[in-house]
Amino acid sequence: MLGFDPHTTRSGQPRTRRSRLVISYIPDYFVLVVMAVVWGLMSIIHPFHRDFSLTDKTIQYRYKPDSVPFYAAVILSFVAPLAIIVAWTGLGRRSFHDMNAGILGLCISLVLNMMITNTVKNLAGRLRPDFIARCNLDTKTAMQLEPAIGLVTSAICKPTDEKVFLDGMRSFPSGHTSFAFAGMTYLSLWLAGHMHIADGRGRTYKSFVALVPELAAMLIGISRTKDYRHHWQDVLAGALLGVFMGWFGYHQYYPSPSSRSDDPSVPYPPRIPEDDAQDAMPYGLKPLTRVVPNPDVQPAPGAPVVRASGSIYSQHFAPPHTYSHSHTQPQSQSQSQSQLQLEPRIPSQAHRSGDGAELMQSRDSLVASSYHYRA
Repeated sequence: MLGFDPHTTRSGQPRTRRSRLVISYIPDYFVLVVMAVVWGLMSIIHPFHRDFSLTDKTIQYRYKPDSVPFYAAVILSFVAPLAIIVAWTGLGRRSFHDMNAGILGLCISLVLNMMITNTVKNLAGRLRPDFIARCNLDTKTAMQLEPAIGLVTSAICKPTDEKVFLDGMRSFPSGHTSFAFAGMTYLSLWLAGHMHIADGRGRTYKSFVALVPELAAMLIGISRTKDYRHHWQDVLAGALLGVFMGWFGYHQYYPSPSSRSDDPSVPYPPRIPEDDAQDAMPYGLKPLTRVVPNPDVQPAPGAPVVRASGSIYSQHFAPPHTYSHSHTQPQSQSQSQSQLQLEPRIPSQAHRSGDGAELMQSRDSLVASSYHYRA
């Protein structure tokens, strides 16, 4: 695009893997920002004007200020989770990939929730419980104009604030509730995965830490009914929508917190895989793809080991292993597992054929069978 090459710099030098990773995720952030602006501007579009009855008691509540302004919901559901993710992954783990995945998952949850919530609000046009108060009319005079059979339109309203009046027609679903549950559900899943809540040890504090965000979202939803901003159906629909969006955004980048086959605290592999180490290996040997446990070596407490998952290697809590193409030798625990060593090994006996005659091995076969990798 416009002569830009994501693989090489302007001077023609190849970019590092981290540079290519950063460039590959720029379009994602660009799309998220654009979509947030577009769906945030839905408030300037007039909602659907429903006919209503002045005798409908569900829309006759008084107009009062919000207990939880929307900016407070944004701080609780976006700024706070963002700060937790950045602090945990940046200062604690020092993992750029984990930080990037955590931020993208949170943002996509909230932006998708905003897209659906704001669109449905305008299309549904459901009246808020305080709509008559926003309408600003003399109810006694207006009730004389209401037909015995039928409904009136919003044309009889004489609002002093057009923005407040139009917002009174955006009751379903609750935006505060859906936004809060989207951000808090994502944070609950993220904390549950990074704390290994399903490790089978049943530590109670993990449950409290993981579910406190859901309690915060629930309190926001309840405040919307106390402020006469939403009917209970609006709050319920917003909660269900937010929970689904938080779940959906989280699973775009992380496995399930209850997964036993994958580490739930490790995001899915990045788009650009690790640099292939095949060229650095002598004699054209292929990268290791098998893990063979060594029964003669007992695992050291908390010792990190390497587990193969396709062509990607990740750290896991498991017994030490020996990696070899054809043979496995016991390893001492004092030896560093991060150092790759090439050790020659000469067969003690020559191979014999079925009739007992000794066969001389070729030079290539000796080289292939006499070297193995020990991690």
